[in-house]
Amino acid sequence: MSAVSTSVEGKVATVRFDRGGKANALNSELIAGLESAASAVGQRVDVDAVVLTGAAAIFAAGVDLKDEELWKTGAGDVERAQAMNAGGRMTDAWRQVPQAVIAAIEGPAIGGGAILALTADFRVMGSSSYLSFPEVRLGMTLGWGGLPLLVERLGSSRAKRVLFCDEKIGPEEALSLGLCDRIVDDGAAVTAAWAWAAELAEVPALALRMTKSAIDGHARQNWAGWSEADQFYLSRRLLEEAGRK
Repeated sequence: MSAVSTSVEGKVATVRFDRGGKANALNSELIAGLESAASAVGQRVDVDAVVLTGAAAIFAAGVDLKDEELWKTGAGDVERAQAMNAGGRMTDAWRQVPQAVIAAIEGPAIGGGAILALTADFRVMGSSSYLSFPEVRLGMTLGWGGLPLLVERLGSSRAKRVLFCDEKIGPEEALSLGLCDRIVDDGAAVTAAWAWAAELAEVPALALRMTKSAIDGHARQNWAGWSEADQFYLSRRLLEEAGRK
């Protein structure tokens, strides 16, 4: 059974990624499956809204640091850089989905998982869920298009605080910061997100898609894109070199 599945009910598609353990960390299989799912659902003319969700108790605990397919230890620089940017290609695919996308978050959404949630237009969070961006504290930069998404919502000063201090952002604070749109009881995020998506699916589809495209074209320019993949790769290399000393 695939770790990424898509189901359609009415005009709403639900994309779920669940590797069945290991904190639902984003490994190469999930990343590739999520990129393909974004491309496929974005091309469906019978789908007008999308719910994106992870496992029942955890959205995603960041990137899988033990998945050799993502790090390619021992390979050449170009091959390693391409492998490490797989997550960036996946989040780009979700940023470009033309329909309204709602992320339903239960439990932690950490690092790459939190970035994936930010690619959605809206976020519904369970009452015990939280967002966290630990990359800088771990010695890496925030890649995968996450930096412009975070700055877009928080502004530069708060984005620095969140990244430099690795703050755990619960639903109430996320709501006040604009990182969350609705808070529900634990276990109800998918149901609430689906109901909201069904409402959005009744909006004239072409008008919604054109409006989303116009807003995103202005607000979601990835001004870090030219350098972030290289920065992420180089910071990872530096960590590896430090670990060998």
